[in-house]
Amino acid sequence: MSTHTVRHEGAELAYDVRGAGPLLLLIAGLGGEGARFAGLAEQLSDDYTVLTYDRRGTGRSAGRDTDFDMAQQARDAAAVIRSARPTARAAVFGQGGGGSIAFELAVHLPDVVAELVVHEAPSIPLLPDAPQRLALAREIRATYESRGAAAALALWGASPADFARPAAADHFLGREFLPIAWHSPDLDAVRRTGIPVVTAAGAGTREPYYTRGARVQAEHLACRYVEFPGDHFGFVSEPALFADVLAKELAGLRRA
Repeated sequence: MSTHTVRHEGAELAYDVRGAGPLLLLIAGLGGEGARFAGLAEQLSDDYTVLTYDRRGTGRSAGRDTDFDMAQQARDAAAVIRSARPTARAAVFGQGGGGSIAFELAVHLPDVVAELVVHEAPSIPLLPDAPQRLALAREIRATYESRGAAAALALWGASPADFARPAAADHFLGREFLPIAWHSPDLDAVRRTGIPVVTAAGAGTREPYYTRGARVQAEHLACRYVEFPGDHFGFVSEPALFADVLAKELAGLRRA
């Protein structure tokens, strides 16, 4: 593994490169740190040049203390791809909020995306119970401001232990949670790019809105919906099995 940085729009983005082969970019959601993908990246590195990175303001990536901007996050992802291999397109895997960024990347910078696999991107505004879900999101943010990260995350079925560092939980709740919850991907625009897509959810995911979101996305995109091993973090708990399914789906998309 080698580590690099790329300066982009006021941030210095740290990224890691493993393996050899076609480019595969993994975009993290919760906490934004690429280290979460270490096990998955190792499993895939025999067949891909795997890029993982810390999103701006998280982990090793420095950046101005600004509000979360989905379009800027997509441009950051493109900057990592172009820094690693300037003229190449990459297969892109986005997980959770990273899936939301992946959709945005496909819409606005399709020239850097070869294939797209989106795992449990929320897409709450697309759901039939969106008003209730968005009200809960506002309650979680208000609870964070009044009672702190642990109380807020408990409402969401999560805890600070799900993050690499306590500061990462604060960054997520204070800067990223609501913009990701409110994000509604332009799926018609994704479809018009012609980029082959798969949407996915974990077979063991307990939170049904992730599964419903992935199914709604697949219906809009007229693409396959696939169940991956494990839950929302199946790529951490079962990296070998998860990698096998991801590699199979990427191979299928390349043939599409």
